[in-house]
Amino acid sequence: MATTHWLGDPPAEHDPLTAWALSRLAATVAEDARLDAVVEIACEEREFEPELGGRFGAGTTGRPASRRPGGTRTFRLDGVSPATLREEDSDEPWAVLFDPARLIRGIGAVTRAERGEGYVELSRVPHPLFADPADAWLPPGARGLVVRLDPVTGFLSSATLHDDRGPLATARVHELSVRDVRSSAEAGRVVARMARTLVEPVRLTADVAVEVDPHEDPAFTGEPSARSWTVSVGGRELEVGGDYAPDVTSPSAARLAELLAPARIVSRLARVTAVSATSVRAGVRPLRTFPFSAWAPDESLTCAFTVDRETGVLVRAEATTAAEEGGRVVFRHVVTALGARRSG
Repeated sequence: MATTHWLGDPPAEHDPLTAWALSRLAATVAEDARLDAVVEIACEEREFEPELGGRFGAGTTGRPASRRPGGTRTFRLDGVSPATLREEDSDEPWAVLFDPARLIRGIGAVTRAERGEGYVELSRVPHPLFADPADAWLPPGARGLVVRLDPVTGFLSSATLHDDRGPLATARVHELSVRDVRSSAEAGRVVARMARTLVEPVRLTADVAVEVDPHEDPAFTGEPSARSWTVSVGGRELEVGGDYAPDVTSPSAARLAELLAPARIVSRLARVTAVSATSVRAGVRPLRTFPFSAWAPDESLTCAFTVDRETGVLVRAEATTAAEEGGRVVFRHVVTALGARRSG
């Protein structure tokens, strides 16, 4: 492998480093490798099972509320394929280390980003609405997650989940051998641009042509967001934020919000291929319910996205049924005009 990834070396400054790290995590969706590894996962003992499920969860991660045993497990992995982990959406406790793009879906904020010798360390807090209550590493009730990212492979060398009492579980890669690597730089750059919208503030106006969408009600319930736009669609004007309340926002309005801030769509994707320097086509991970994705809600769909390089906004998005089901277009939105929001 080359010593430097095609995204370049990570910068030293916190804000550019955060955006770079999210880009590197997202790029793994367009990469595959075969690897051997030894992974150690250590859990701290607790008197009671921590309640980390959040608003949509059952209250605990794992067993019913009772004593949480401590201990260490070692996994010896042979010929693991990150692409297979994505296509199966594997729930193995070590899968997040080699399929780290899945973490993007649950991030509320990156509170710290530091560059070390051969790694980037990130501290993340979960999003209360988009983090998965069943996620082993970033459930919505967690205090946070600290990870170390290998800039070259995109894999995580460690991940530590924190609850209110401190570190709760830690995964570490002690041995790693990468046999071969396949990647698409063009596809990786597109999903990397989408991922950066998680931390980039922007105020925009847009006209959107909803060419196909079975839902007509654009009712939107917003959450505080660093990204927002005024959208004109179907003769109506709507104020939309990149964050939204998935349990009350209508599907059509959620799709408008995800055009603006498509970072969380990345975690839903599998089998990403480039169509052009700004467009990708992808499958959808199976059986994924959190976070809700208005553009990739079902594994039977194939998605196509075109990104605006400057803003990260999706200027065209489409989801179709499988070819054996007729290849029917289920959703298609096209941004016909895009500009900076006017002051005043």
